[in-house]
Order: sequence, then C-alpha cells, then structure tokens
Amino acid sequence: MLKTSRWQQQKRHAAEQPLMSQLLKELGLTLISGFLVASVSNFILQVFQNQFSTELAFKFIFEWHTELFLLGTSVLLILYLWLVSLIGSRRIGALVLLVLALGMGIATQQKMAFREEPMYPSDFAMVTNLPFLLKMMDARVLWLSVAGIGILLVGGYSLIKYFRKRNKTTGYQRKPLNKGLRAGLLVLSSMALVYINAFNDPGNRVKAAYNDYAYWIPYSQEMNYYNNGFVGGFLYNLNVSPMEKPVGYSKKRIEQLVEKYEKQAQTINKTRTAVLDDVNIIYVMNESFSDPTALAHVGVSQDPIPKIRTLMEQHTSGNMLSQGYGGGTANIEFEALTGLSMEPFVSNLSTPYTQMPSRLNQVPSVVSYLQQLGHATTAIHPYNTSMYKRKQVYEEMGFDTFIHEGTMTYDDKLENNPYISDYAAYQEILAKLQETDRADFVHLVTMQNHMPYATNYPSTAFKGSHTADDSEAANYYQGLAYSDDALKNFLDQLQDLAEDTIVVFWGDHLPGFYGDEVVAANDELTMHQTPVLIASTKKSENETLDTISPIYFMNHVLKAAGAPVTPYYALLMELEDVLPAFEKGIYLEKGSQTAKQSREELTAPTLEILQDYDLLQYDTTVGENYSKTAHFYSE
Repeated sequence: MLKTSRWQQQKRHAAEQPLMSQLLKELGLTLISGFLVASVSNFILQVFQNQFSTELAFKFIFEWHTELFLLGTSVLLILYLWLVSLIGSRRIGALVLLVLALGMGIATQQKMAFREEPMYPSDFAMVTNLPFLLKMMDARVLWLSVAGIGILLVGGYSLIKYFRKRNKTTGYQRKPLNKGLRAGLLVLSSMALVYINAFNDPGNRVKAAYNDYAYWIPYSQEMNYYNNGFVGGFLYNLNVSPMEKPVGYSKKRIEQLVEKYEKQAQTINKTRTAVLDDVNIIYVMNESFSDPTALAHVGVSQDPIPKIRTLMEQHTSGNMLSQGYGGGTANIEFEALTGLSMEPFVSNLSTPYTQMPSRLNQVPSVVSYLQQLGHATTAIHPYNTSMYKRKQVYEEMGFDTFIHEGTMTYDDKLENNPYISDYAAYQEILAKLQETDRADFVHLVTMQNHMPYATNYPSTAFKGSHTADDSEAANYYQGLAYSDDALKNFLDQLQDLAEDTIVVFWGDHLPGFYGDEVVAANDELTMHQTPVLIASTKKSENETLDTISPIYFMNHVLKAAGAPVTPYYALLMELEDVLPAFEKGIYLEKGSQTAKQSREELTAPTLEILQDYDLLQYDTTVGENYSKTAHFYSE
C-alpha cells in the first residue's frame, strides 16, 4: 500500500472537521498572522518617524507608551483584515500592508527632515504629483527606499511562489479563505474602517480609547506623533471641522460685531477718497524666497538680493511671519488671499486647500472683493494644476482665469533648473495686463526657487558655509540672485503702464536645508521670517512694517491706494494694530520684539479683538455666515 503524504492526511482530516471548526481555525490563523504583520508595520512607522532610531521605537513600545502602540497595532490589524478579505490571501495582504507601511514611513521621514512636520492624511492628495515629490527626496534615501521596497516585493513574491511550488510537489492544495468568512470580514472591517475614519467625531469610541493614554498637543503635530505614535497622530489629523465653536457665537453677537466694524470703517473712510477701480494689484508669492544674511551661523559669499534690498528701502517693506519652515506654501497663500489665519483653526486642520476646498466659495477673499470692484482676476502658477488642488481651489475662490505651465506663453528656464523662471512668469503677468481693458488682480505663485537646488546652476560663483548642505545653499543663493534681477526688471517694466500698479512681493518660507545647527543658532521667529515688499508704481509710500502676518497684506494695499475699507478690513486693521504677527506658538504684539508662545500671554485688549476675529472666522468657515448676509465683506 502506498504511504499517504502528511499533506494528504491533513487534507483528509480537514475534510472531516465540522465547518464551524474550520472557520474558527481560519479566523484564528488570520488574526494571529494579522497581529504579527500589524506589529511589524507599526514598528516600521515608528522607526521612520524617529529618523531611523530603533532605540526610540523600542522605548515607545516597551517603556513609554505600550498601550498606544497596541492601539495603533489594532488599527493596522483592521486594515490588514480588510486587505485579506478583499484579496483573499493572507500572504499577499501582509505584503501589501508592509509595503504601505514602508512607503508611509519613508514619506514621513523625508517630510520631517525637510519641513519638521509629519505626514498627514491630507498629504495623500499629493500622490498625483509623485514624480515631483520624488525629486525633492534625498537621493541616498530615495535609492535605499526603492531598494527596500524592491527587496520586500521580490522577497514576498519569491516566498509565495516557493510555497505554491512546495504545495504542488507534496500534493497539498491550499484552500482559499472560506467565502463566507471573507464576506463577513470584509463587511465588518469596512464598517470598522469607516468608524475609525470618524475618529474626531464626538463620542467616537476609538478616540475615547486613545484619550485614556494619549497626550494630545494641539500646537505641535510633530510632538503629537512623537508622543502618541504615528498611527495615533495620523488619526488625530483625519477629517475635522475647521474650527471649534467660540464661546458666545450667535446671530445677535455677529450682528453686533458687524455694526461695530461698520462704524470703524466709516471713520477710516472719511480720509480715504481714492478708488481701486483703475489700480492693478499684483500678488507675487515667491517660492522659498528669503534673506540668508539675516540668519546667524550661516555663511554667504556675497549678498544675493542687493536690488530688492534697495527697493525695500524705497517702498513699504518689512518681514512676513511664515507659518512654515521648509514648506507650507499653500497655507501662506490661503492666509494672504483670504485674510483668515491658520491660528484659530483646529490644529489637525493641516491644509485648508486640500481639506476644505469646497468651503472656499463662501469665505472672503481678495478675489471676490476685487471682482466686486470690476477687476479681472487671474491666478498664475508655473507648474501643474493638481498641486494642493489648485485648479479646484481657484475655481471655488472665483478666479476668472488660471494660467499654468500647460497654458503659459512664456516658459523659459535658467541653466539646469527644471522649473519655469521668475522672469518668464513676470512676462506672463505683463502680457495679461496688456490683454485686458480693465484693472487686473493677478496672483502669481512662482516655482523657480523650489527645492532641490544642488545641480541647478553649475556656473554659480556663490558659496555657502555652515549649512547642512553647502552645495544646496550655493545654488539656492544663485537662484535668489536671479529672482533679485527679475523683480527689479519687472517693476521697471510696470512703470511704463499708464495705470497705477501695486505689487505685493513676499517669500512663502525659508528653504529646508539649513540643518539643526543653524536652527539652534537662531530663534524660532527668525526661522519663520521672510522679506515682504509693497511697491506702487505711481504713488510714494515708504513704511517700515517690522514683522506682519500675510492676512494683513490688503490693509497696506488699500492704504497705499488711499482706498476705502470694508468692515472686514477695518477689523483686520484693528487686529494688526495690536497683534501684527501671529501663528500657533508665535505671537508678536505691537511694539514687542519678543514673541510670546500662547494666547494666555497676550494682553487683555489684544485678546478682546482676537476673540472678535475668532467669531467672524468661525462664522464664515463653519457657522451660518451671518456676516456675509450682513455685507460685512463688501463696501
């Protein structure tokens, strides 16, 4: 008699088992394998979040926050169950989860290195710009990442192939997961994931479980992820209402504020006799533009922006307080266009453009205000349309035209720089001004000085020292010099136009290559300051602004033009008078050179106006928009 194989015996034994026993065995194997894979995936995320520190990852797991690690692993286990039930294979499900964890780990490590902030759920909106993101990565990390993911995929495929071959040789035919079990797991895990996605809803039990052990830090998402784990920090930043309801919010209170600032606008407008109808207004947010000579412990071989420095002496100028370091472009743009600060928003609203784009048609903006006055409104971004959902955002805001790299007439680049130059972008503005027969508002977001920099200008004579990457610094300084020339030339060309043109030029944030030593040698305020210049081609206005937030730009445009203000701008003027610059963790009151770290440190008069501002910002972003109905944002 032929001896039966071990696998054949197991197969016969399995066939003799009751169905419920088989299901429980399958479920047990799935849960055990899922817990192991979820634990490894969570560990990978912790290691990458802590810049490859296995020591910190082990301390988080076994010494500091074991409960939080287990909670995060449980969330990943549910994701694993969903993948397995969808695919029908524990092995492939495990491979997909591990690759996903490795990819997210790499993303958060690079974002922490360059921008000092972790990966947010809203960052998945950037996946359509993967080639652009890969260019920004450190080359060594990129190749190691590709190799790591490649090894994982090849290794996983080889193991799956090996087991299938072995099973074929032994005569063992592995049964797929029971269809009923798959269906049940798919339904239950899908429901669980939907519920987890509502993490920030009141009464959510997953959030409640985290609350027993978590220490949420609203003002610092970096510390949130560090203290509560990658999974906890990620969940904290899922879909949220943009603002918490301020104390005292009601229709009556908003009507009182409208009346208060209407009176203030009337007082201001007694001396404002000009109009904006025939004045062009141009916003230029220059990517990563900054003044490196303002930083301690940084070596610059020569001043890269002498012409702009002279222009700043001749026109209204100062510094802008940037919300970000090394990034955060879209948030600075949002503040400049709307007058709404990121500071009152909940901390887990990381990017309004990607998290609340459909709400932008109801918020006040420079665009809607100037359209009321008859301006043609144009947005120009010399890159693709999907970055930060700009195509949708600009449509929601009401721009008449959006010109991008695919529709630009002028698209010249400098040396090896892959991005369209400032000079070309300015020529696009000039062409637009000549094309229209009415006043224009043009909003330009440049790309020339976007990272990476190291190979952009091989012939540069600039030299950098004491940074984390002196080659990046030298090429960045050369880019600043080109921006310096381009802006001076642009303002000279604007002088030839018959109508007055007011230009607001500012850098969105510092570049992210300076490194820990430079950051340590400068205070937080310095690392978040960039130059701002407000220049009129027909009127002389020379005011020193010190440091201001971008929400106040229109205050100074209206002042330069001698134009009347709306109640909304009257509010912004009053707020600027007491609190000229503020973001979460940085509050610069009037007359103070030392930043405060929290609202609690502000004086009572400042807090009173800031609370008015909170109520009106809540009303227009989350509330009933009573203020818009009362014409708070129009003349």
